[in-house]
Amino acid sequence: MTKTEIRKFYIAKRNQLSRVECEELSYGILRQFQQLDLAGVEYLHLFLPIDQRKEPDTRLIRDWLKTTYPQIKLVYPKTNFADFSMECYLDDEVLEIEVNAIGIPEPVSGNLLDPALIDMVLVPLLAFDKRGYRVGYGKGFYDRFTTNCRPDAKFIGLSFWPPVDLIDDLNEYDQQLTGCITPEQYWAFKNQ
Repeated sequence: MTKTEIRKFYIAKRNQLSRVECEELSYGILRQFQQLDLAGVEYLHLFLPIDQRKEPDTRLIRDWLKTTYPQIKLVYPKTNFADFSMECYLDDEVLEIEVNAIGIPEPVSGNLLDPALIDMVLVPLLAFDKRGYRVGYGKGFYDRFTTNCRPDAKFIGLSFWPPVDLIDDLNEYDQQLTGCITPEQYWAFKNQ
């Protein structure tokens, strides 16, 4: 399947989910996330969900991390639609988050963080394949962002569903995930 076909199929599949189903699937992802080895993770990049797109509820992971691993510093992305880049903001006492015009909760002010400091990035996606490549919304924000991070940083996708066999139309800009979490399991791809 091509990225366009996969994107269309999984957007429709997500749209069919009830809020209760989204919540149950998000709790499954949280349970799998809780099994990860977080030793050595000082900075963790976490996207906040776009609720109207029925994305995995990463606030569950955020709240669990703040309680269980208070030493891990959380970082949130801010998108720049002019050049499809992202900046990182530290979750601290000056951070302010608002929902932007297209429904993305993101920082409006706070302390910037150099992406080279990030140890783990939780990556939004619509689908992924058995080799660890992802299909997002098609703007390439995270593929560009990974090039600003350390080579040993871990990129973990979050998906409600298991992988498709193969994404047919990858290009040189597509970045492989380190792993992907579904409600049922953790899929490892590289740097493990």
